[in-house]
Amino acid sequence: MASLRQGQVALEQRVVVLQQRVLALQQGQGGLQERGVALQQGQTELQGRVEALQQEPMELQEGQGELLQRVVAIQEGQTELQERVVALQQGQVEFQEGLVALQQGQAGFQEGQVDLLEQIKHLNQEFPRQDKNNIARLINRAVTRRTTSLEPFYGLNGQLVPGFPRTGADIGRLNSDAINALLVALGLEVTGAVAARKERFKRYIGLVTGTG
Repeated sequence: MASLRQGQVALEQRVVVLQQRVLALQQGQGGLQERGVALQQGQTELQGRVEALQQEPMELQEGQGELLQRVVAIQEGQTELQERVVALQQGQVEFQEGLVALQQGQAGFQEGQVDLLEQIKHLNQEFPRQDKNNIARLINRAVTRRTTSLEPFYGLNGQLVPGFPRTGADIGRLNSDAINALLVALGLEVTGAVAARKERFKRYIGLVTGTG
């Protein structure tokens, strides 16, 4: 169980890293879009200067030289922009692959949990009363919801306790006589208020306080 939980924590950390990387990629994409707009504005400005140079023959050669330099700079900027777009697309592909791997890992983790619980239940059928109850207690410790099914306990007679509550919510609905019958079957004290007896029962079967 501990190794499965560690695997889940590692998967959740990987999700955080991937989300941070997507955010950085999105921010980079915004910067690229702004730079593309600036390049388009520069190209429009150059076109206007070309028209002005054509109207001024004496300054044409000098203006053409400067114009060529700026055209080269724009082309280099466009090349860099395309390279960054490609890098961004590759990053998005990598994120998608990582997300798929994460989902597969989570599915494997859940399958592992199911297999472990099935193995525990199988062993539960072969062990004596105390061992069976210890395994049931371990299973019930994993219960976090009032509607989740509980693993029943075996009484002092070696048989399943009759009337054992199916869920934590069922424990909350037990009256005084019903909770006393359960405590007696398990060899526990029946002293105290009804609420105190229910808490004693829940602690014994491994149920976390608040889920009953």
